Amino acid sequence: MPARHAAFAWWGATACWFLGTLLGGRRTPVEAAVPPPVAVLVYAVCAGLWALLVYGVYRGVKGTRVALAVVGALGIVDLVVQLVGDVVTRAYGHGAFFLAALVLSGAGFVLLFRPS
Repeated sequence: MPARHAAFAWWGATACWFLGTLLGGRRTPVEAAVPPPVAVLVYAVCAGLWALLVYGVYRGVKGTRVALAVVGALGIVDLVVQLVGDVVTRAYGHGAFFLAALVLSGAGFVLLFRPS
């Protein structure tokens, strides 16, 4: 049952990440070179793949917990790095969504490995 609760936290984190990414604008030259519709499509594909991995945990597919733990830990590190950048650049709207994603990701991580 904790894996199902963890899935809801991860899905919420995915939604916050997607909305924060759309709100954040483009900071790097590579991001600025990509047309906005293509960028939104890439973000949507990434969020969709992540949501499918979380769905595998929700359904109890073997091996998805470990995969989610590894990729989730990397995602949490990335969220922290982006939050530091948001504080430095004073991008508070973007930072608010990423902070919510960080809190939900942390909750999902804790719930994922909590004993039943």
